[in-house]
This record gives sequence, structure tokens and C-alpha cells, in this order.
Amino acid sequence: MSGRVVDWSRVFHAYGTATDTGEVLRGPLADAGDHLWSAILHQGSVWPATPEVLRIVGGRLREAPLVGLAFVRDVASSVNVGVEAEELRARVAATPTEEWIAAYVAADEDEQVDMWDDDEGDVVLAGAALDCWDLLPELVGPVSEFLEDPDPQVRAQAWAAAGRLLLHPEAAVRRPELLPRLARLAAAAESVEERASLVMDLGEFGGDPTPFLSDPSPLVRCAAAMTPPLADDPAAHEELLRMAATPTEFDALNGLPRFAGEPPRWTLIAVLSRRPVAPSRLYEPALAALPHAFRIAPCPDLGPYLEALFADGWPEEPAPEQRDLARAIASDDTLWSPINGNRKITLRGLGLPGEREAWQALG
Repeated sequence: MSGRVVDWSRVFHAYGTATDTGEVLRGPLADAGDHLWSAILHQGSVWPATPEVLRIVGGRLREAPLVGLAFVRDVASSVNVGVEAEELRARVAATPTEEWIAAYVAADEDEQVDMWDDDEGDVVLAGAALDCWDLLPELVGPVSEFLEDPDPQVRAQAWAAAGRLLLHPEAAVRRPELLPRLARLAAAAESVEERASLVMDLGEFGGDPTPFLSDPSPLVRCAAAMTPPLADDPAAHEELLRMAATPTEFDALNGLPRFAGEPPRWTLIAVLSRRPVAPSRLYEPALAALPHAFRIAPCPDLGPYLEALFADGWPEEPAPEQRDLARAIASDDTLWSPINGNRKITLRGLGLPGEREAWQALG
């Protein structure tokens, strides 16, 4: 995949013309990480240089599999356009952008900033996302070579990348052949971390994670319970509720690629709050989230519970769990600093009152 000659002076990344990208890629791939995740994939956004780099990295995975596989996974996650692909393709085809790109790479920094007011800029970025999307099926083969790598970290990265690639319809046909390998590896994994990671992959691939609901490790049981095939399984809901009562325990899996550096409990909370459990069952997990509430906005620790418990808005006649949670929130002085903008943003986004007095009255 890396044999193509690229004129880096004719494409750009987040910081301008991509001539520096060519220099970076002439060096070791293991040393390219800072450039890949700043200029080429900038805060989850792709650029005209990104598909060119993705093609090259896909052909050099053997050099630095941890870096290469993580980059493939993150780009694939960023360009999961799915059913919107053809609509975007028609928009790109209808809007000539060659002159805009040529003018952009020739412009100075101030001129480039002004050019983003043009509609062509949005179309250029859409075209870059489509080019990356179209590359995903070609990357399944190179990534699959690492699915049973001797290094467990490489295996985890490979399965995480494969899971993102197989969201592409043309790549999804590979799922049936990969499922038996994944199920076998998950059952044989000795470490809790790898077993939990593979079980989550198994569920996302459409396999059956049910046997792992009886795993000796609560982390693995929770990982299985979080997967889509068990979205309506009462036993899975119980596992999620048990773990959510002490959510930071699930953060023991924070090294897994799928969580991309974020606390795993955020995923657990998001999944649990969407499950069909009685609202009263979410009261204890919401209490457990209070020590971490409103540290960022929107708050991923408490926000999903508030959205679920107050799905119908601010109640005139509160249910017991709403009243009790309101009392707990109102009585926690650490949540009500007048300069905590994260609280204000979170509550406003949920359509809930931002005044402490309102929560005291409800409680």
C-alpha cells in the first residue's frame, strides 16, 4: 500500500502544507506518533493529507505495529460515515475543489484562516473523509496479520482496529471468518485485561458473549454485559449495576485501546443509562458518580444518569429516586462552586435547573 508517490506540497494537514509529513515518514514510523495525532489526525478530524498517510502507514505496520494499528483504528473511528457516504460523495463530485486546494497550500497562514469561510473548504474535508473511508476495506488484510500476534498489546490493538474497519460494508463480509478466531482467543486469554478486551470485540463483531457473564473476573463479566448482543439481557443489566456501584473499579481497564485514554467507567455509565432498567435502579449508581461529577462538560459521570432519571423534564411530582437524588446533589457543597462552568453547561444542556435552590426544593 505504500508504493504510491505523493507530492506533499499539494496536500495539507491541520497546520498547513504537508511537506513536513514527507520528512517525518522518511524516518522511523515509531517516531511519527506526535505528527500523526496532531497534524494528520487533529482532534479527530482528517485532512487531505490523512488518506495518503493512512495508505502509507497501512503498508508499514510491521515497522511499529502499536503506533500503526492505533493510527488505523483512530482514523477509521473518525471517518465512520456509514449511510451518509453516498450523499457526501455526490456533494464532493458536484463541487470542484482543485483550485481551492491549490490556493490554500500557496497561501500564508492568515490567508488560510480566511479561506475557511468558503464552502469549498468543507467539501475538501468531506472528500478527505471519504478517501479514508474508501481505504478501510484494503486495510483489513494488513491488520489481520496481527490478530494473533505473540504480543498481547499488539493483539489488542489489532482487534480494536479490525472492529472499526469492519464497520465498512465492503469489509463486513470478513466478520464470519474472524469470529471463530476471536472467540477462541477470548476463551484462552490468561490476563483479565486481554480477556475483557477480546470479549468486547466479540460482542461488537456479532459473536455471543453470554458465556463470559459467568467469568471469574467482575471486569470481564461487565465487559461482556456492555456488548450490544446483551442489550436486553437482565443478567447483563445486573452485572452493569453491580459494577456501576463502584465505577472506578472498571477503570482498571484504562490501558485498553478502545477507551482511547478516557476512563472506562464513562463507557460503562453511558451503556447502563441506556439499558431498559427501572429508573429506581439508577439511583445508587448516580450516587456513586457524585464524587466525579462536573469535572468536565458535558459531565460523563453524572450526566447520563440525570438524562435517564429526568427523561421527562423537571417533575412537578417527583418519583422517590428523583427526590432522593436531588437531595443528594443539593447537599453536596463540592458540586456548587459558583465558578464551576462544567455544572452549568451540563445542566443547561439537559434542560435542568442550574440553581441549587431548585434541587433543594425538589429534594
